[in-house]
Amino acid sequence: MVALRAASRRAQRGVALLAMMAIVVMGVAYTLASRLNAASRFITVDREYNGKVLNQAKQALIGWVAINAAQTDNNPGRLPCPEAVNSISTDSEGISAPLVTPSTPNCANVGRLPWRTLGLDKLVDANTAPLWYVVSPGWALQNSSTLLSINSDSRGALVVDGQAAPNDVVALIIAPGPAMTVAATGSCTARAQVRSAPAPSMDPRDYIECFNSATPAFSTVGPSTSFNDQVVKVTTADLLPAIEAAIAHRAQREIVPVLKTIYTSSQYGGIPASSPLYPYAAPFANPGPGSGTSDYAGATAAYRAQLLTGPGQPLLGTYQGLLPFNQTQGCTVAASNPRCLPSLVQYAQTPAPAVEVFGYGTLQAQSCSWESTDNVRLCEGEYVEAADPTRPIRIEMTATFTNVAMGLRALDSSRMQVTASNGTAGPWVPATVTYTATMNSGSVSGRPRGSVTVTFGATLPNIDAMGWGHKANFRMRLERAVIGDHPLLDTANATLGWFVRNEWYRVLYYAAAQTNTADGLPSLGCSSGSNCLRMSFPAASDNIRSLLILGGRSMGGMARPNNVITDYLEFQNNDGDVIYEQRPISRVVNAALMSPFNDRVLVVDQN
Repeated sequence: MVALRAASRRAQRGVALLAMMAIVVMGVAYTLASRLNAASRFITVDREYNGKVLNQAKQALIGWVAINAAQTDNNPGRLPCPEAVNSISTDSEGISAPLVTPSTPNCANVGRLPWRTLGLDKLVDANTAPLWYVVSPGWALQNSSTLLSINSDSRGALVVDGQAAPNDVVALIIAPGPAMTVAATGSCTARAQVRSAPAPSMDPRDYIECFNSATPAFSTVGPSTSFNDQVVKVTTADLLPAIEAAIAHRAQREIVPVLKTIYTSSQYGGIPASSPLYPYAAPFANPGPGSGTSDYAGATAAYRAQLLTGPGQPLLGTYQGLLPFNQTQGCTVAASNPRCLPSLVQYAQTPAPAVEVFGYGTLQAQSCSWESTDNVRLCEGEYVEAADPTRPIRIEMTATFTNVAMGLRALDSSRMQVTASNGTAGPWVPATVTYTATMNSGSVSGRPRGSVTVTFGATLPNIDAMGWGHKANFRMRLERAVIGDHPLLDTANATLGWFVRNEWYRVLYYAAAQTNTADGLPSLGCSSGSNCLRMSFPAASDNIRSLLILGGRSMGGMARPNNVITDYLEFQNNDGDVIYEQRPISRVVNAALMSPFNDRVLVVDQN
């Protein structure tokens, strides 16, 4: 009996010990869970804070790019350089790295966010570290060039999370978090991060983990033992809608007015004062860049019926397609540059010799020849006074040039020269040249539609006044380059060069009413509700003479460039008809609302 009581007491003491142990374990578990929850909440708060700061920086960056693209930036769409390292802890802190000289940029791919340049307060992450910033090559003034080429088909040159370039990432903004000892794994290189006072030798690897600056390759995620950055990507999907909107407004201000004045009555006879003439369109084909792309030559009506298009494409005539952005000067013929067409504009026939048009003198023996090449015509001979030596003697020469309306051309009067000499050792004296130029309707033999006839001449120096005796020599010289390229094609043009240098013409669709091309001469001009281009949305308009459509970036992920017009324009804008639309920009696929849609229509001219 005594033994049973002792066993019972031992059992009770065991139960009590177990209960006490359970209480202790529960307490420890509660404390640990509480601390883990607190730590988790702390981490969550950190990430939320960093996320807000990173998004604020991203939106500021997009806004900065859009504002500069819409104004006077020579490289619209470019991103600012990171902050210059030697600006840190100075009054210039937060400023994008400036150009050391116009041709020697001081811009690295990686650096701290230029917060002052973006119009921000100094942004820091939850660990009070300033934000870092990575910009893709080709999107900022860096390396060895100050000239970029950014348009709707531009992509990034960074390797991000193993995705090779080109891809859609053009910048990264990074909250670096606290310094850590980085363990070697995958793309991460072992490093014990040390953050001393910023100096020109500040190493990005002490702030950013798992990247290779030589490639350049970066990560947005990584193992906790090797990575504590919080990263936000800036992609083409983020930037291009803002850039394209800015470019559309800028082109409306700067490019459209130029297109309206290339062929007008003030420059060319044969064009009525009531309406300008627009060049023929280049049939839509692969707009490039690269070999095998469109030559950007506008097609005449006679050639239009012979055109071939890609599978399933409508037969696009000479009145809509690509803007005829071919070059005839200052370019090198190459498979990679098919729009270089130095032989496009030609003499329709050999120019006739010089003629005297005032009748107050006589041209004596005259000879004409091709000088050095078939592009320069030289006529030279003698002229003598009339009975009254005070009367002037004017001579002229006429030539017709084909295919002028197949591109954007301009008259260069310096390519027409008239000079005179006493025929001995005396110098050749230049005479003041005047000229007329007429756009031809094709009704005159040897003057095809869309050609231009140039007649130029000068009043020769008075022989008596010059002390040359009774006769003197003359020369008339005409270069084929008198029909030159318009300044809109010049990458070095201070006002318009941004457009061609960034190759926005490659994503630009062009259309003109048939009666406002050379096919409409001599009357020229469309009639509202009849043969004009029409806009069906947002407001009906049936009096458009010419328009442009900025196609925008690829909406369905199609690889461009290609020759498929539906990969550039949406819905009825790509059907080859004369009816166009400008709908609200949308990236959401919804057939009922006719979206996605990112075409931007620019009306060039309407009556």
